[in-house]
Amino acid sequence: MMRPMNQHQSSATTLEASLPCRSDEFRQSGFAVLRGLVDDEESARLRSEVDAALRRPRDPSCARPNNTLVPLRWCDAIADMLLTSERRMDAIRRAVGAADLRWISGYVSVKDARSAPLWWHQDWWCWDHAVSLRRQAPQVAVLFYLTDADSRNGALRVVPGSHHRSLPIHATLHDLGADDKPLDPNHPAFGGHPEQVTLDVEAGDAVVMDYRLLHGTHANASDQRRDGIIMSFTPGWRDLPEDIRAHLISHCAQPLAGEITRATPSWGNLLPVFDGARRDLTLNRVAPAHFEAR
Repeated sequence: MMRPMNQHQSSATTLEASLPCRSDEFRQSGFAVLRGLVDDEESARLRSEVDAALRRPRDPSCARPNNTLVPLRWCDAIADMLLTSERRMDAIRRAVGAADLRWISGYVSVKDARSAPLWWHQDWWCWDHAVSLRRQAPQVAVLFYLTDADSRNGALRVVPGSHHRSLPIHATLHDLGADDKPLDPNHPAFGGHPEQVTLDVEAGDAVVMDYRLLHGTHANASDQRRDGIIMSFTPGWRDLPEDIRAHLISHCAQPLAGEITRATPSWGNLLPVFDGARRDLTLNRVAPAHFEAR
């Protein structure tokens, strides 16, 4: 069983002692680091695609302080480059114990030079639904790093186990609401946590997280931006409740009617399939002040 490490321990000790290596440990901790998931040549090509994506007009709905997000679609070159590799997908399947892995969405994720930390938050969007309290992750995010990252330039920090049980900090975050708006830099949401783990990574590594896991970033105190790509998956598509699948199948990253027949990607088996009526669920990204997964 993974033992949470104190934030004041050395980052190398913290990282090596905290990384889950099997899917049962991922379920307990809520995260895993996957080393060398993207090789040097692929990283260079992806960085070029990221530069191109950042030159395009931005979707204002994706604006978030201290973190630049650019949404991707199923037909974007970045998605094709990352999802085509069966080696990568197998690594993700093994890490999270996925029985029916399906790709939902993707984003370019950039932490600009000299930017403040990203506050403690989690990415799950349907806390009103009973699926939120399952032990297995309803959705996971995989952050592919294209540059090295540590505590000096915006590395992730996570709170192991926070996807399965509430902590006192949840009540503090609950009061903030769900708006991605600038916050008082002195707010506890920016501060350290006694159980936090900093994830030092190199370009080509990836971090996979349960969507419910509390995470944030350190500030980027360097003069260079930190580049990454976020890919979202469901580990067990066929086991999700019908209304969750009916909502996710309509994500804007997914093919529109008629699109897929023109150019089915080689990784088409990762696209979710749903034959029922599509629907929109009420979004609630604010975790309860008190909860425990069953």
